[in-house]
Amino acid sequence: MKYTLSIITALLLAMAACSGIGSDAYALKGTIKDAANMQLVLEQANFDRTNVAIGKAACDGSGNFTIEQKEAWKEGLYRLSIGAKRIYFMLDGKEKTVEIKGNLATIEKMDMEVSGSETMSCYNNIIKTMLSTPLKSPDEAKTTVEKGCTPLMKAFLGLQLYGSSPQAFMTELEALGKDLTEKLPGSKYANDYNSLIAQVKTQLAQQESAELIKVGQPAPDITLPGPDGKVHSLSSLKGKIVLLDFWASWCGPCRKANPEVVSIYKKYKEKGFEVFSVSLDGGDPRRVPAEQMDQAKADGKTKWIAAIKADNLIWENHVSDLQHWASAPAAVYGVSSIPKTFLIGRDGNIVAINPRANLEEELKKVL
Repeated sequence: MKYTLSIITALLLAMAACSGIGSDAYALKGTIKDAANMQLVLEQANFDRTNVAIGKAACDGSGNFTIEQKEAWKEGLYRLSIGAKRIYFMLDGKEKTVEIKGNLATIEKMDMEVSGSETMSCYNNIIKTMLSTPLKSPDEAKTTVEKGCTPLMKAFLGLQLYGSSPQAFMTELEALGKDLTEKLPGSKYANDYNSLIAQVKTQLAQQESAELIKVGQPAPDITLPGPDGKVHSLSSLKGKIVLLDFWASWCGPCRKANPEVVSIYKKYKEKGFEVFSVSLDGGDPRRVPAEQMDQAKADGKTKWIAAIKADNLIWENHVSDLQHWASAPAAVYGVSSIPKTFLIGRDGNIVAINPRANLEEELKKVL
């Protein structure tokens, strides 16, 4: 998903793989197949994207390595670079010697054995599961974050999973910051995290103040033809809860969001929920020569119809003026990027803007 404690001083020793580990030392060691003679660099990673190098080593001919240090591990986020590959992991500061075993080809998928750290094992299992089974809903994202074994881990997962829709998850993000501050008061991790969330809140407030359409205002009407030429009007749906969805067949994030909208539509349509989709397919007359506009519109319409079918967008209200970014409704609603959605109450007034990740939650408030 848009990371420190004090800077660790350079009291670290990079040891050859065949070196023994002293009884008072702390170490990261392991075996990485197909990494013979490759260089490794260990860094402490931070929420502000700065990384502090704390050790390095070289694998031997069998891929064995040891990075030894005299200071105890600090609770934190770490990054291990093996040539061009990188993996992140977390420690809670209670570890002595941590060992990993894996294959260079799959290690970035967290396909490795971990011993010596319950926290690292916890993090490894969560990420490995996420990579093999992509999350499909906001509830799954929340469940995954809650699986974090420490407040720091939960905060990191929250940034990754909630970062694309911070407005929808602001309550969760702030709660994670509170827990992190209680666990690591005064730490750079806590300070950087809370500073980042504060910046995001400020940006969201600025964006909201610049919106042409604001919560509480009546939704301007839209009257346009659908793929079959039948005219649909947004105002005809007054009395229902309506999701006004600006999208396009060529918009990857829109297409990715469609299955969740379809699922929610099926679940709540009998309770008065409708979707009114405005497509930005077609040709932009500001960029397409006049003699090519008819063909651009025809091509856009073909792709629009195909996307409706492919994504199983089963509601009736699909409209477009086939003007691409010159879409008249998009201009009225101040749409400069898509997907862009507006939730409209039964009285015809806007009740939420861009309720994407939390659409079902916002819908339940007004049903």
